[in-house]
Amino acid sequence: MSQTDQSLAAGVCDPDSGVCALPGDSAALPGAAADRPGPGTGLTRITYVTDPICSACWILEPAWRSLTERYRDLIDVRHVYGGLLRGWQGFHDEGNGIRRPEDVAHHWDEFAEISGQPINSSVWHSDPIDSSYPPSIALAAVRLLAPEHEETYLRRLREELFLDGRNIAAPELLERLVVELGLDVASYRRLIDNGEAESEFERDLVRTHELGARGFPTLILEGPDGRVVLHGWIQPERLENTFLTVSGATRRTAVSSLDEATDRLGTGTSLEYAALTGHSVTDVEGLLTRAGATSRPAGRGKAWSPRPRNRH
Repeated sequence: MSQTDQSLAAGVCDPDSGVCALPGDSAALPGAAADRPGPGTGLTRITYVTDPICSACWILEPAWRSLTERYRDLIDVRHVYGGLLRGWQGFHDEGNGIRRPEDVAHHWDEFAEISGQPINSSVWHSDPIDSSYPPSIALAAVRLLAPEHEETYLRRLREELFLDGRNIAAPELLERLVVELGLDVASYRRLIDNGEAESEFERDLVRTHELGARGFPTLILEGPDGRVVLHGWIQPERLENTFLTVSGATRRTAVSSLDEATDRLGTGTSLEYAALTGHSVTDVEGLLTRAGATSRPAGRGKAWSPRPRNRH
């Protein structure tokens, strides 16, 4: 495999720009661009070019979840999977000291430190990921099978990897999450085995290049009032302001009720709950503790699972 064809290893990301770039294209990423109008449907379409093992995409989650949970009825999200790691054969990145999977861990630790979003980097030592293509193909299968569950499946993959340090390229894990979502496993297997899911993913790879997305995350926002392209990790306020600019929507307040926040997020990090509610990390951790939520270590931070509530 040539260096041109090889996608960048998962942890080879730039902490300063917050971008996981494809090879040779880091200089080609503009900060933002505003040009032609959006899709004209009244909704704002957000095309999110990403990869399930992209650490820069994971640290975007507080901003992303805060936006999509508060403005869900105004947004049409389309995910495009760009293929961050085809494989390790022949890969080396001398500039970042990356020759082996275990070399990625310190890059993830750097991202966690600068962002405050916890990352469990242990997978690169205990059960290294050989390629991001298998989870991307699984996501394509879920899209074909039950598109309304695609985003939830992507989130669950990210939780398994970045919070629990599990290898999300493992077929048994990919299938287990399909079962957890209540989807038809036989149909999922058929889409994997007959190549339909892989073909769908290959269309995403073509689409990534057509869109000019040479790094992850890339967010293309197209609304009634314009079009803006964002690259890399950005703060919640900037993402919301950009959305309001292209959508013409009225700003909505943060979610004030912790019960509502836990209903919307479910499992989440302290930073994700803070972004959605407008509280500081310290305050939101206190609120979650008093509400009976359970926490577990995730890297140097915490992941929270709310206490189930009785519903009548």
